[in-house]
Amino acid sequence: MSLEFPSPGGMPDPLRSLTAGRPMRILRRSLSLLLPILLLVLGAGCRGGSNPDAVGTPPTITFQPLDTVTVTGRPTTFAITADGAPVLACQWAKDGVAIFGATGLTFTLYDPQPADSGHYAVTVTNNYGSVTSYAAALTVVTTPEFTAPISAVSDAAGNFFVSDRDAQVIWQVSPSKQVTLLAGSQGIAGSADGQGSSALFQNPGGLAFDPAGNLVVADTGNHTLRKVAMDGTVTTLAGAPGLPGTTDGVGTQARFNAPYGLAVDASGGIYIADSRNHTIRFMAVDGTVSTYAGTPGVSGQGNGAAGSAQFNQPNGLALGPDGTLFISDYGNSCIRVISPSAQVTTLAGLAGTMGYFDATGTTALFNTPVGIALDGAGNVWVADTHNHAIRRITPTGVVNTIAGSGLPGNLDGNGAAALFNVPSGITSVSSGSLAGSFVVADTGNRILRVVKPDGTVTAL
Repeated sequence: MSLEFPSPGGMPDPLRSLTAGRPMRILRRSLSLLLPILLLVLGAGCRGGSNPDAVGTPPTITFQPLDTVTVTGRPTTFAITADGAPVLACQWAKDGVAIFGATGLTFTLYDPQPADSGHYAVTVTNNYGSVTSYAAALTVVTTPEFTAPISAVSDAAGNFFVSDRDAQVIWQVSPSKQVTLLAGSQGIAGSADGQGSSALFQNPGGLAFDPAGNLVVADTGNHTLRKVAMDGTVTTLAGAPGLPGTTDGVGTQARFNAPYGLAVDASGGIYIADSRNHTIRFMAVDGTVSTYAGTPGVSGQGNGAAGSAQFNQPNGLALGPDGTLFISDYGNSCIRVISPSAQVTTLAGLAGTMGYFDATGTTALFNTPVGIALDGAGNVWVADTHNHAIRRITPTGVVNTIAGSGLPGNLDGNGAAALFNVPSGITSVSSGSLAGSFVVADTGNRILRVVKPDGTVTAL
């Protein structure tokens, strides 16, 4: 929506005299007509459900504010409805202290923090009396917040590891929700191997574990593949910082262009979604990088043999137990599959068409999906990023929305009642109290969310 201003020729002249007889009479007549309306408008700011027939009655509150529990950063609104004539003023207070500017029937905290916990009430006043509402209790629960969480994975001990794209770091979140820095220097982009904060990343993307328990990182902005040991030691596996390209080769002789999604097989081989090369690459255990599927530098939608198939900015990867590779083809807004025999097909979504529609196969529609994960039944779970939803695809291609409504927001709940804001990463949890659930990197809301198979969504 854009704001429109009058053209120069339509601007009123502030120096024009209004003292001539006829214009002045017209002005006075206009004011006599507008003044009652203006007074009514000014008196209606806190009227709510006022009864126009209840002239000269004191205010009453017909709907009280509700006790609320929320998490840090999630907008929270208190609301009332009131009757009375005329209702002239509302004033919200926290723990008995008036809140400046909070003079409506609703009061919203847009970025609540633990210090905002307390009791909130509103006093409604007119010339005939005043009434104060119930003091609703607000509890703000601390939840780990990030700058731009883009990918997450979990280990067998119940820890979560998060790549924070804009903070340029990898975080570790313990089962007790304690956040510690694993590697990278917060807010400083670069490329340096080292331990902990002495290492540098540039917009780190996808994460995966290798068989030895090391964390593999697609260092997207550096066009490299990095490895992080659990003591925070970072080394470069492949690619050259700041040198994008398509070259196959061993280790640092290979070139990538904005690698993002990762999947590791049982032997330690790594599949890489080389997004801006529009290809899927593979790095063998000896460090040799080759092009597995797609045509380097050529975007498209074609299925067929892996070497001749085409992708458009492939992002998330998930590897099935039989070697089937699932790909969120971001630029094509669909989910692709590479079979163990290296044949590429489309599982769901209509390539090149963005939309939001549950159906089967290419009749279903997605909007630039990023994250992708598998459950034990072979279903594919998708972070449908710009539909702000979590979708599930059965092995036969049936697509259902499990959580989210297609609209951005920050709200826990079940199914369509839950709201996300640009969810980008999704990972399955196989151990601990969250086993069988999925953890979502809710990028726009800067938090991690838990999605249960029944669609129940909570903040981590």
